[in-house]
Amino acid sequence: MYDDFLARILEPDTCLPSQFYGNRGLSRQLEGEKRLMIAVFKDAVECLEKYRGSRNSMGLELYQNSLEWIEDQGTEWLFSFDNICGLLGFDPDYTRGVLLKREQEFARPSRGKLCSLSASAAE
Repeated sequence: MYDDFLARILEPDTCLPSQFYGNRGLSRQLEGEKRLMIAVFKDAVECLEKYRGSRNSMGLELYQNSLEWIEDQGTEWLFSFDNICGLLGFDPDYTRGVLLKREQEFARPSRGKLCSLSASAAE
């Protein structure tokens, strides 16, 4: 009896690799959430590109929604711009600055600017 007890204590525990490393179920779930965040970010950037000069109401609304989402600096919502950038490893302020600067470069000049440019060109 003593030998059986000693053998059980000294016997190495066998462990399957899946038991040791886990089944990666949580990892797959997080990968899915990360893919969703990438898709949200990508959709916003694509809406800025696609609907920048749109003349229909749907395109203007998609463009404006994307722009507002990028400009919003809140973190209350899980899929806010700041949260998504942070979880994807981007600096939210830098990324926001790059995207907004790009939109400013493509922005149409206002009528006042056109008048001032033509007035200065006439002089």
